[in-house]
Amino acid sequence: LARPARLGDVDAFISHSWRDNEGSKWAALQAWGNAFRRHYRREPRVWIDKFCIDQSRVHESFACLPLFLAGCRSMVILAG
Repeated sequence: LARPARLGDVDAFISHSWRDNEGSKWAALQAWGNAFRRHYRREPRVWIDKFCIDQSRVHESFACLPLFLAGCRSMVILAG
């Protein structure tokens, strides 16, 4: 579910490599999400490029990337 958020209201910016194994990335994301839910007792609000960037205008959207990053409290990197 995508919805607008104010700067600082997003818990994490999710970064990943499109080349990495989907199953491994999903498992890592689920592990992070489970730890977040245990600690904060709520679902995390995340920024995921695939859903938050207009995929037909990727290069234009990347100009806003520093703003997207600044609006998140943390960054989760799924790599490897």
